[in-house]
Amino acid sequence: MKIFKNNDRIINEGKIVDQLRALSIDMIHEAKSGHPGIALGVAPILYTLFANHLKIIPKNPDYYNRDRFILSAGHASSLLYATLYLAGFDISLEDLKKFRQIDSKTPGHPEYKITPGVEMTTGPLGQGIATGVGIAIGEAHAEALLTTGKNKVIDYNTYVLVGDGDLMEGVSYEAISLAGTLKLGKLIVLYDSNDISLDGKTALSFTESVRERFEAMGWHTLHVMDGEDLAQINKAISDAKNVVDKPTLIEIKTTIGKYSKFQGTNVVHGTPLEEEDITNIKNALNIRDIPFTVSTDVIEDFQYIINERCKKEIKKKPKLTEEDEEILNTLINENKSIDFSDLDITNIESTSLREAAGKVLAAYCDKNYLLFGGSADLFSSCKNYIEDKGNFTATNYVGQNIYFGVREHAMASIMNGITLTGFRAYGSTMLAFSDYMKPAIRLAAMMHLPNIYIFTHDSLSIGEDGATHQPVEQLSSLRNLPNLEVFRPCDINEVIGSYKAMLEKEKDPSVICLSRNNLKTLENTSIHAVSKGGYIIQKEKNHLDGILIASGEEIHLVIEVAKNLFTKGKDLRVVSMPNIERFLTQDKNYIDEILPVETRKIAIEMSLSTNWNKIIFNDKYIISQNTFGASGKKEDVLKKFGFDVETLEKRIENLL
Repeated sequence: MKIFKNNDRIINEGKIVDQLRALSIDMIHEAKSGHPGIALGVAPILYTLFANHLKIIPKNPDYYNRDRFILSAGHASSLLYATLYLAGFDISLEDLKKFRQIDSKTPGHPEYKITPGVEMTTGPLGQGIATGVGIAIGEAHAEALLTTGKNKVIDYNTYVLVGDGDLMEGVSYEAISLAGTLKLGKLIVLYDSNDISLDGKTALSFTESVRERFEAMGWHTLHVMDGEDLAQINKAISDAKNVVDKPTLIEIKTTIGKYSKFQGTNVVHGTPLEEEDITNIKNALNIRDIPFTVSTDVIEDFQYIINERCKKEIKKKPKLTEEDEEILNTLINENKSIDFSDLDITNIESTSLREAAGKVLAAYCDKNYLLFGGSADLFSSCKNYIEDKGNFTATNYVGQNIYFGVREHAMASIMNGITLTGFRAYGSTMLAFSDYMKPAIRLAAMMHLPNIYIFTHDSLSIGEDGATHQPVEQLSSLRNLPNLEVFRPCDINEVIGSYKAMLEKEKDPSVICLSRNNLKTLENTSIHAVSKGGYIIQKEKNHLDGILIASGEEIHLVIEVAKNLFTKGKDLRVVSMPNIERFLTQDKNYIDEILPVETRKIAIEMSLSTNWNKIIFNDKYIISQNTFGASGKKEDVLKKFGFDVETLEKRIENLL
């Protein structure tokens, strides 16, 4: 370990590294829970990064032009919290003592907006590195939007710490591939290569050459043979920063559980250390064996190194045009609502909801630079390509259309990263494939990120593609995610209303589910009523005999059924329910007005019945799809499963 002189100050780097180790294992021991192996093995890497490279202001952790550090290996949280504490972020020694305790600033895995200095919620392996790719994309796009000549307004690096587990998860491969294609030179991945995973040696399941894999995908790679050598680590990071036309992977060979009696084994991965082992480790590190004992010199030295280096960077003030300042302020502002009361999108003509939705999105994109996204190789099917906005490529970072490729999972994770840089990310695929995206959508919901997920081909009626492409359980699954809103419009007016409601939100993600089929604009649909979640689309004429409730294209079927039954003496109300959860948050008077308590109600939707039980308590009155679909012509598929007008009419008549 290195001792060096900075101005007149003698700094013992080894002492700081060892203090990080000691604090980390104290936290884990106090909590009786955690992952000591990575904390002991990776401390030199985090120290070197924070001390010599990260551009940060600990007292102003949200400073926009800061470097971003993502702990993809989120189980190393104790080490990150110890590092942030020593570096001067708003974390106290008491916070460290409450590691993994309820309502503390130091949860078991890093959580966004809980701990100052934590850039995103991590823990599910692979998510951090994939989101890091999104952050690098967001930085590149913002830099391109704001740079004129040599005047760089945005300029920061994204660093990600990964372990073997991150690189085994498929989402990391998807994201790494795209990052290489896009030549994201400000993305630097630090790979904790220790040859151990939870169940044993990585050789049991993971024998590939990681660096060769990255190189094959267009990355620059470096290798540090000794993860205890601060000079080697420092040089590698410096070299990586000098490579501007490729992202860089730095493989650093470490020893999991360094100094523990179980070092180099999987035993030390996720099990707190024995007291005797902790004592021996601290003796080896020459640190007093008293929990949470921190040398004042260590704190002062670490903060001195960081502040002396960063204050020069932070004093740089680029010249801002009025437009630049407006863009930058919009990116920085936490309120991401987009409201254009004067945006004229009521004249959109199309019988295809996916095409209409694309035109609505394009109208918003034309007026607002916050919206930024693309499609998972389905622009031609999902219709969300924005004309005249260019493609985001390695040679054109100002382009607005991202070709994510056939990478739904990475797309969703990358969207999280893009939104974390201040934009509002959107991405599209078919509804059945939302399953590939769920882990990342779940994290977006946890972080309250206002992403927009555009899902088309939303029902059995896509016909010939068959059960694999016909969503049945997806609507229910998405509706059950906390903080996630699901809109399923029935015509162009409701598409416009859905986008208006989604974009006016300050936070939290939204889904819009769109039919592939041509659907006419109905007479009584309302743009503004969508914000209520549900409303009357066809009122009873004389006496209310029952209420039919549906969403999406099923509304068209239900209106036809209601007309037919009226000739048989049944006077029915039709309620459009584009957003069940939003409807249920309305006041009781509104809900009772739309769905009077004593009136018989029947829900019709080509998906699982689950969510309709919140409105209708007897499954008998829910006409749903609780089996997988089938391949055939649209009309034949609908008839087979009872969603043709004739069958629905008979069934509803019997229920009434």
